[in-house]
Amino acid sequence: ELDRALGQERELNALKSRFVAMVSHEFRTPLGVTMSALELLRHHRSRLPDAKQGELLDDIFSATLRMSGLMEQILVLGRADSGKMSLNPAPLDLPALVRRLVDEALASSQRENPVEYDFTGDLNPVTLDESLLRLILGNLISNAVKYSPDKGTIRIKAAREGGQVRIEIADEGIGIPAEDQPHLFEAFHRCSNVGDTPGTGLGLVIVKRCVELHGGSIEVASEPGLGSTFTVRIPILN
Repeated sequence: ELDRALGQERELNALKSRFVAMVSHEFRTPLGVTMSALELLRHHRSRLPDAKQGELLDDIFSATLRMSGLMEQILVLGRADSGKMSLNPAPLDLPALVRRLVDEALASSQRENPVEYDFTGDLNPVTLDESLLRLILGNLISNAVKYSPDKGTIRIKAAREGGQVRIEIADEGIGIPAEDQPHLFEAFHRCSNVGDTPGTGLGLVIVKRCVELHGGSIEVASEPGLGSTFTVRIPILN
């Protein structure tokens, strides 16, 4: 029992260390961008052309959005872990939702990746929780865009199979090293090959919590340099 308690304490300390490192890193950059832009506007606004002022305001907006997104992920994970997230199913148009989430991910990242869709079966309507589905698909689509090359194709398949929906999101990106795959759904874990690509290590944790709340499952197939495919299966809640 003592060994188990000590092991749990070590895991908790490691988790706290990863949390502090992630928060300090993820906040430092957008805060630095915001402070720099504000200093320029405060002291040199009268001499700055309108175009430059617009660029600085865009930088402030983007940095604020990034910090807001980080806080939202932490709050969502906290609600999930404390059992405060509930399931509220309602009929929805799944293909339309997928297309909206893709448009949002491409617009927010200013990317133009080609996207191929393959929708099979009656997917409008399907009875699912739209807010949870947004967290699931939004994170997976955002990752597919973020870790793909500029013109890398993203392929999204959705099919109704009996009493469930199967959704596949595949990219041609950097892939996931084999040693990282067992830790994908651990809080604050980031793969060893992400480099300077920003991220919190929370997105996939949130995805898994939301999938489990739906009573579904998630699988991943990936190889470094050849991309990743995430497959989600969710029961339709009629």
